[in-house]
Amino acid sequence: MSYLFLKKHTIEQWRESTKTTHKARYERLLDQAASYADHLPPPEHPSDSITYIGMAVANMSFAYLLSGDKSYLDVARKWIKVGIGYPSWGKERMPDHDLDAAWLLFGLGLGYDWIKDDLPADERQALHDKLYLQCERIYDFAVESEGVWWSSGYWQNHNWICYAGLATAAYALSDEHPETKQWTDRALENFQIALPLMADDGSDYEGPVYWRYGFIWFLIYADLEQQQSGTDLHNSNFLAKAADFRLHLSAPNLINTANIGDTHDRRSAHSAAINHRLASLYRLGHIQQLTDHFHDTGEWLREGREGLVKPGVLPEAILEFLWYDPTLEHAELKEQPLTMTYPDMGFVAKRSSWDIDATYLAFKCGSPTGHKPWMYGQAYNRTNDGWQTISAGHAHPDENGFILIKGEDYLVVDEGYSRTKMSKHHSTILVDGQGQYDEGGYNAFRDLGPEWGGRLESSINLGETSYMRGEAARAYHSDLGLRQFTRQILFLDSNLIVIHDTLRANENRTFSWQLQMDETPEKVSDNSYAIKAGQSGMSIEVFEPQGFQVDIAEEEITANPTSAKPDWIIRSMQYALVLSPAEKTDTTNFLVALNLDDYAVTKLDASRGHAIKATKGDKTLHAAFADAKDGILVNDSIESDGNWLSNSSEAGTLKAYSAGEVTNLWFDKVLQFCADYPMSVAAEVADSGVKLKIQSAISTYISVRFATKPTQLLVNGEATDFHYNADVSLVRLEIPSGESEITIDV
Repeated sequence: MSYLFLKKHTIEQWRESTKTTHKARYERLLDQAASYADHLPPPEHPSDSITYIGMAVANMSFAYLLSGDKSYLDVARKWIKVGIGYPSWGKERMPDHDLDAAWLLFGLGLGYDWIKDDLPADERQALHDKLYLQCERIYDFAVESEGVWWSSGYWQNHNWICYAGLATAAYALSDEHPETKQWTDRALENFQIALPLMADDGSDYEGPVYWRYGFIWFLIYADLEQQQSGTDLHNSNFLAKAADFRLHLSAPNLINTANIGDTHDRRSAHSAAINHRLASLYRLGHIQQLTDHFHDTGEWLREGREGLVKPGVLPEAILEFLWYDPTLEHAELKEQPLTMTYPDMGFVAKRSSWDIDATYLAFKCGSPTGHKPWMYGQAYNRTNDGWQTISAGHAHPDENGFILIKGEDYLVVDEGYSRTKMSKHHSTILVDGQGQYDEGGYNAFRDLGPEWGGRLESSINLGETSYMRGEAARAYHSDLGLRQFTRQILFLDSNLIVIHDTLRANENRTFSWQLQMDETPEKVSDNSYAIKAGQSGMSIEVFEPQGFQVDIAEEEITANPTSAKPDWIIRSMQYALVLSPAEKTDTTNFLVALNLDDYAVTKLDASRGHAIKATKGDKTLHAAFADAKDGILVNDSIESDGNWLSNSSEAGTLKAYSAGEVTNLWFDKVLQFCADYPMSVAAEVADSGVKLKIQSAISTYISVRFATKPTQLLVNGEATDFHYNADVSLVRLEIPSGESEITIDV
């Protein structure tokens, strides 16, 4: 007999795996199934969500199918009786037409297929009739509401969940009702549209919590459909890269998160089932290793008990069993990149290492739903007059905002869940007290056109230095006349972050620079503040503007994550250090250093641009930013035409440097690097040689300082011809376009 969703193996093979490769996952499944015996859903439909009923029935039905233990069947029957006894599925929000109905169609649909032959005739018929009725209701709603809500809200988790639930129950009924093909056809058509519309870099604007809650339904549906019709939806960049996107949303301890978007807390965002499926599909050994590590340490159980998003990860036991791939070998997580850029969402994640005490920075500047979804959504709406495919209620007005974490300690925070989306809750800029987009309601992006949005302009990781730049002027209402809001961030030496902002408007405005924290910052001096978060400390050192005003804003942020549970309120306190120029102005700059160590940081006099110096022992760091296009000139020590630069020296000896959009770079009047075309460069300098990383849009020539004629020069591992000028100690060579690694040896 062939069972729905189990067709990869025969039921006998699945049962055999419970004794061998899947033994641990089988025990997890039985524990989860047994947990439902102690209680039943209330006899009358509660105001709260009933999504958990669907997963409960699925887990008990599968446990019975594998074990033959009728105690699971007996309890499943009781749960089914309660569930199908509710006149509607869902009470407070869109009864029969949304998430409650979809989750129950999935779970009870599987249950019907798996245990119907073991149900008394009257119970089987009652379950059959209820599934058919609820399928009709949700299908009819999808047809009637096309263009308005989840039916064609391709970037919304409601769309994925509702169509996947409908398809599951429809396939369970298909042998008895050929007409259900119109239901499964509509679901397939939807996913064939929706999946290619998702971001090709794997990112999802809804944030880590809703990623965990909603993304899994792409995997559920794709697996179901491939088994039923042979249609393969897995050849998707979005799916293939999603696991690493989620990984790079992880804080250093890998449990906490960069809680962008609507997030119920800072950790309810992991799923063993998702990880197993993605690791197996795309051969991601490091994701398998991480998942098994969390299994061994009990993290999945902790998350299941404490996580705020329901039904939670514990009911996913069935999927953990089915999607576990014992043939996949582990790979070391520490071999993964320390910096990842997701250009569609405008998101950059940087960590100093994969150690649990690392420093982690998450920066975001992009379009409200991500660039591709925002533009494609606008195109769908214009092509289909009256459609509203863009539903970005879980996104926030947070362009050029960031989060900073040291180990387990949150130093710069994001608000998490909010029913009233406000830029004043994020580490970005207010203009005359106003934030971005149409802030102030649940959906700050409703009815906005394609002209709105920020843009990630640059993201470069070169050696120990990472640079990122966002432009967010178009995220503000045009009435404010904001012409530029460029934020540049340099991440230096693990524990020093330098931020430079440039703002220009058509007329004088009050620009309010905000840094959001869990604790109240304390004043240390006229330009320095400090906070303590857990075991970590940070000083906030302000160098521009001159004569700034300071305010400490304190605000309680509240949210009701679901109308299905109106008495559930999430509360948090947030404190913001707010800096403003002493007077209104049409142009200003902010230059701020976030010092996580005991660097002595000072501002340098610059004829062109803005620069700081940081010292610690015999180590010295410099960071500088150009003003407009006139380059950087700091006394006689630094000169360049680049947009930004940094360097590191020990005991007066240059050890490393980096620069962006640069053709010449001088330190202490010595030419260190020049190029025929602007590019980004990072160099590590040692007595034994120089190692460089280059990013260039075209093939061109560069020159690099080297004290003596090199014995060997490698470009991307291959020996390359070069010319050496002994008079000025420069090596000349040709480089290809793209990213290159260059090694120059003594």
